Amino acid sequence: MNNKVFRAFHEMRKEIKGPDGKLYYGWWNVFATYPCIIFIFTTPLMMLKLIYPAVEESLQISRADVVAISSVKFATSAIVAFAAGFLIDRLGVKSVLYLCAMVTGLGLVYFNFIDSKWTYWAAGIAMGFSSMPLLMATKTLVARWFNRRLGLAVGLTMSASSLAGIFFPILFAWMIETLGWQLATAWTSTGIFFIVMPVIYFVVRDNPSPEEIAAEFEGQGAAGKIVRGGLVEAETDEKDPSVGELFRKPTFMIIGFMMIAIGFVDQGFTQNLTPFLVNDLGFTLTKVAVTLSLSFLFGLSSKLFFGWLFDRLSFKGLSICYVMNALAIIAALGIQGFVTLLIFQLARGFAHSGILLETPVLAKHAFGPFHLGKVIGTFSALAGVGLTLGPIAVAKLFEIYGNYNVAFTLLTAIMALCAVIIYFLPPEYRLRQLREQKEREEQTVRSREYANETS
Repeated sequence: MNNKVFRAFHEMRKEIKGPDGKLYYGWWNVFATYPCIIFIFTTPLMMLKLIYPAVEESLQISRADVVAISSVKFATSAIVAFAAGFLIDRLGVKSVLYLCAMVTGLGLVYFNFIDSKWTYWAAGIAMGFSSMPLLMATKTLVARWFNRRLGLAVGLTMSASSLAGIFFPILFAWMIETLGWQLATAWTSTGIFFIVMPVIYFVVRDNPSPEEIAAEFEGQGAAGKIVRGGLVEAETDEKDPSVGELFRKPTFMIIGFMMIAIGFVDQGFTQNLTPFLVNDLGFTLTKVAVTLSLSFLFGLSSKLFFGWLFDRLSFKGLSICYVMNALAIIAALGIQGFVTLLIFQLARGFAHSGILLETPVLAKHAFGPFHLGKVIGTFSALAGVGLTLGPIAVAKLFEIYGNYNVAFTLLTAIMALCAVIIYFLPPEYRLRQLREQKEREEQTVRSREYANETS
C-alpha cells in the first residue's frame, strides 16, 4: 500500500513539473485566471441573476425588459469577442484581460447611477466585457500552455467560477437586501481594481518557450518539433491552413451553428431562472441564493470530471454533457418545494459546468493549434448570437403563454438535438493525433523487435 501511495505521489509531482524541474509555469497561469474569472466573470453574472426581481419591482418594467440587459450584454460580448480573437493573436492575452477588467469594473460602478429602463440597458454594454471576451482570453491562455492535459487545465481554470459561486450568492443576496441592488452591484467592483489588476501584471505570461511547451509532450518524442500556437508540432514542409480554409470546413460551419443554439439555450434558461423561482414559484431570494451556492459546490468537482471526460472521449463526452443539461432544464418544470428546488439546483450545477469548458475543446480537437485565438474568438462571437437572443426570446414566450412550459420544453429539445449532432461529428485534428501516436508506438515496437532479433 505504501509503495502505491509513493508511486502515485511521484507521478503527481512529475505531472506538474516543467523542464527546469520546478512547477510548470502553465499552472501559474491557471492560478492567475482564478481572480480574473471570480471578479470579472462570475461576480457580474451572479449579480445580474440576483437583482432581476428587485429591478422588476424598482423600475416597474416587464419581465422581458428586465432580462433584456443580458441580451445587450451578450450582443456586446459577441462583437468584442470576435475582435478580441485578433487582438489576442496580435497583442497577447494580457492586453485583453486588462481591457475586460477595466471596462467591467467601471460598468459595475455605473450601476449606482441607473434611474430608468434605458440607463439600465446601457449597463449591459459594459457587462459585455465580463463574459465571452474574458472567458475566451483565459481559455486561449490555457490552450497555449497545455495540450495533452488541456481538458484538466481548462477544468481547473473554470472551477474558479464554482469557488466564487459557493460563497458569493448568499453574500450578494444579503448585500442586495441590505444596501439595495444598485449600491450592492457598485461595491462588487473593488475586487477587480485591487486584486485582479495586480495579478494580471505580475503573474500572467502569454507564451511558453519551446522547452516549456515540449514538457506537454514528454514521452511522445518531443525532439525535432517546433511550437505553433501553444502546441508542439513536427517539423514538416506542410503549410499551415489559412483562417479562410478553416472557416470553410463543413465541421467549422456545423460547430458554428451549434454554438448559436447552445448559447440560445444556456442563457435563455439561466437568465429567466431567478424570476421564475422568485416571482412565479414564490421562493425567497435567500433560499434561491443558498441552493445556488450548493449547486456551485457540486459543480466544482464536476468541472474536473468533465475536463477528464473531454480528454478521454472528446466530442462524445460533449454529447453526454449536452444530454445532462437537457434533462436538467426540463426538470425545472417539476419544482414544487424547497427539496425539489435543491435537487434541481444540484443537478443543474453539475451538468452546466461542462458547458463552460466546451469552446477550447471544440476548437483544438477539431482544428488543432492553428489560429487558435481567431477560432475561439469566432466561436465565442457565434455563441454570443444565441446568448443575445435566448433570454429575451424565452421571456417573450413567458409573456405569450403566461408560464415557462413551452419555453423550457423548446430549450430541452434544442439541447438534445445538439447532443445528437456532436456525437456523430468527428474531431478531425484529435483523431489525426491519435493515429500518428499509434503509428509511432507501432514503429517503436517494430524497432525493438528488430533490435532483439539482430542481437
